Amino acid sequence: MAYQSYQSSSNPVLQRERLGYYGERDSAYGASSRKLSLFFATLCVVDLFGVFPIVALPKSIISCGLYGVPLVLFVITLQIYTAVVLGRCWTIAERLDPSIVAKNRYPYAAIAEFTYGKRMSVFVTVLLDLTVFGGGIPNLLVAAQNLQLLGARVSDGSLELSFCYWLLIIGLFLCPIMWLGSPKNMRTLASVSVVVCSSVAILTWISIGEDRSASGGWTPFRDITLGLPPFVQLLKAYGIIAFQFDIHPMLLTIQVDMQHKRHIGKAVLFGIVTTCSLSAVTTLLTAYRYGMDVPNNVLQILPRSWSLYLTILLVTLQLCLSSAVGNSALFQHIEDVLGASRDFTLKRCIIRSTLVWLGVLIAEILPRFDLVMGIIGGTLTGPLIFILPPLFYQRMLELEKLYSQELKRSYSTESSQVSEDPLDDSDTDTLGETRRTWYGSIGSNDSSMSMAMVRDTARKWVASLSVRCKELCRFMYSDCILAGSVIVFGIAATLASTYYNMFDARDTQRWFSCLSAWRR
Repeated sequence: MAYQSYQSSSNPVLQRERLGYYGERDSAYGASSRKLSLFFATLCVVDLFGVFPIVALPKSIISCGLYGVPLVLFVITLQIYTAVVLGRCWTIAERLDPSIVAKNRYPYAAIAEFTYGKRMSVFVTVLLDLTVFGGGIPNLLVAAQNLQLLGARVSDGSLELSFCYWLLIIGLFLCPIMWLGSPKNMRTLASVSVVVCSSVAILTWISIGEDRSASGGWTPFRDITLGLPPFVQLLKAYGIIAFQFDIHPMLLTIQVDMQHKRHIGKAVLFGIVTTCSLSAVTTLLTAYRYGMDVPNNVLQILPRSWSLYLTILLVTLQLCLSSAVGNSALFQHIEDVLGASRDFTLKRCIIRSTLVWLGVLIAEILPRFDLVMGIIGGTLTGPLIFILPPLFYQRMLELEKLYSQELKRSYSTESSQVSEDPLDDSDTDTLGETRRTWYGSIGSNDSSMSMAMVRDTARKWVASLSVRCKELCRFMYSDCILAGSVIVFGIAATLASTYYNMFDARDTQRWFSCLSAWRR
């Protein structure tokens, strides 16, 4: 299993440790000199979040009332924690077995195989592929529906091209973008995407401030209650939040392309703070102006204005750019399975274009992006976010401990072979004389020896108590309790959300399907 493969690689690792291997690791594996800095890694994180937290998250938070704020803070905090420990897993794995960098095209699965074996790697790979592929479908739907909205607003309803046709146009536009490589080849796309996200937020704020559509006046925070919302509503909001802030499928792909891999936690933190700041302002303004009347897509309630038209175009552009980065992990894995070259080839273009059009086909059949978000966020991303990262991290800490023990044992064996020197007869006589002198002093000082024994016993008891306290503190510090709590939460939330999504999908039988409309 994974432990045996680790043991088999322990000797080369120890040898590389002694030779200062880690300072030369990048050149040994031919790593590219063009690595992501902390700044560009943060841009990639913001790009992965995209505009969904700005235009599609406010509805979920507002529908939960005041409980929406602690809910989103709780879920995001757990996601930051699991993202950090997942990044630590890769750092530890590189130290224990540097050859793992050869699997940098699918790092999450490599971590799974390293900790729990091949079967876990296959499970993670399938889950990742489904999550990444499904996550691109809401991008297509929102982009197409926004373009339909733009046509209707510009022409005042006289010219409205269905989003079913816009899906086909977007698919044609996406294919050339998808032919690009990994995140380190997408610096320009990530930079443009972040500028677009910021512009969308500012333009949305302007549109809300300029809305004068309510002739009879309006009530701030209309119909927003202070009570506890229905549990089903909390589950739905949880699934959407988990979907919109899930970067775990692409997190390790970004990390392996970074100059300093240990800074992945900072990149995640800075990216989340940036996106949450934009989303928080939008949510507050939307709740103040529209209350519970806000739709799933904030843009649908905004009045006609130049800022709205520009916002719709920018949202569509950002969703397309975000798909290029977000789908990179899936594309790379499929290409490896089918034996495609890592260079830009015709085979790569065909594979990626086929996946894009498959996503377009599913979007044509299931056009409810909020339900798709809930299913993916609540059912598929739960294990990837809350269950697997803490589980892998605890196993990785165990392997790191075994590695340290093996390293110390190797050093002690070498030093003992060098310093081993048997005692001669004079040393033996000296030791014997010392023992006789010490034992002879016991009979002459019984009372003083009794007090010394009491003090020695008390000292040992205090030392033992101190060691146990340190062990308890070390246990608390080792993330065992926190990791276990996160895993339990992840299991419970995934099961409950899956149960709700099954009934929600069953009750929603009257979807408008583009394929059924075309058959008519």
